[in-house]
Order: sequence, then C-alpha cells, then structure tokens
Amino acid sequence: MSQFFKNVLPGFFLLVAFTACKQAGAPANTGAASSSSLKVVYIDIDTLISKYDLYKERKAELEGQSKTAEQALAGKIEAFQRRVGKFQQDLAQIQQNADKIAPVELRKMEEKYGQQQQNLAREEESLMKQRDNAAMDLDKKLQETQKDIQKKIDEYLAKIAKEKQYDMVLMKGAGGSVMYGNSALDITVETIQTLNEEYAAGKK
Repeated sequence: MSQFFKNVLPGFFLLVAFTACKQAGAPANTGAASSSSLKVVYIDIDTLISKYDLYKERKAELEGQSKTAEQALAGKIEAFQRRVGKFQQDLAQIQQNADKIAPVELRKMEEKYGQQQQNLAREEESLMKQRDNAAMDLDKKLQETQKDIQKKIDEYLAKIAKEKQYDMVLMKGAGGSVMYGNSALDITVETIQTLNEEYAAGKK
C-alpha cells in the first residue's frame, strides 16, 4: 500500500470517549452521591470495535476503495514515469548530436521538447492533485463512518443505561479510563451481541 494510504488508514476508528450515562427519570441527588450507591459498568472498547459487524464491514469496504484508488493512481504514475524517461532519453540524444543538426531544425526541436516538458509538468501536477483528492476523500469517509459508529454506540448506551439504571458506563482499552474492572461489571459481550443484532435487522 502506498505511503499516503498508509498514513490515512492507521488509527481507523479510534473511538470512543464514553461519558457518564445518567439514568433517565431518576430523582435528583440532594448531595454528593455515595460511591456505593452508584451503579457502574464498563465496556472493553477494543473488543467491542473488533467484533462489531458494522465496523468490520465498513473497514473492509474502505480498505477496498483505498486499494482500488491506489492501483489506479499507481498505473497512471507508472505511465507518466515511462514518458518522462523517454523524454529524457530523446533530449539526451539531441544534445549529443546538436552539432550535427541544422540550426533551424534544432530550434524546432527545442520548441517541441520545451512544450513536452511543460505538458509533463502539468501532468505531474494533475497526478499530485489526484493523490491529494483521493486522500481527502478517504479521510472524509473515515470521519463519517467513525461518527456513525459512535452515534450507534452512544444511542445503545443511553438506552441500556435507562433500562438497567446504570449511573455510569466506563471504557476499558485504548484511551479508556479503566485500568482494571471486575468481570461482573463488564457488559462488552451483551453490547456486541445487541449492536450486531440491531445492525443485521437494519440491513433487511
């Protein structure tokens, strides 16, 4: 994979900063809540993302698009490099034989190859623009997909927090706030199962 695609894809969907999920409809506390009265659970975000079907499908889709764009651009660059090589060879040949070419013909050749040089410069600029546009397009799709995934996870957490009266849902994993958690408080498996069921139902 080309370097510019390598620079875009790593860190794919480094989600999600879960905030406290305050149970809906609960009476307001008149004082500081006791830690023993809080109902807290956590999710292992690395496991969740790696097993979330929506993430896996979107990731595969975007990687496929990245590979297709890379291959198309690589073919254009290869063809361009061949034209540059031919131009350089022709120019070197003319320079070697310049003393054997009539001045009028030499001027015509200079004009011809000068125009070719300008055309090659414009083509190079166009290829670089295509490369940059492809990178920006991929980055935009990554951001849109990340937002979509985070929205679905947030909506699920808000719903489950209300149903089961969780005060907080913490995150364990990359960038998470949980160093260790009792496995009895881990709701990762049920979250993955529900999210995948909802995703599958939405595709029907």
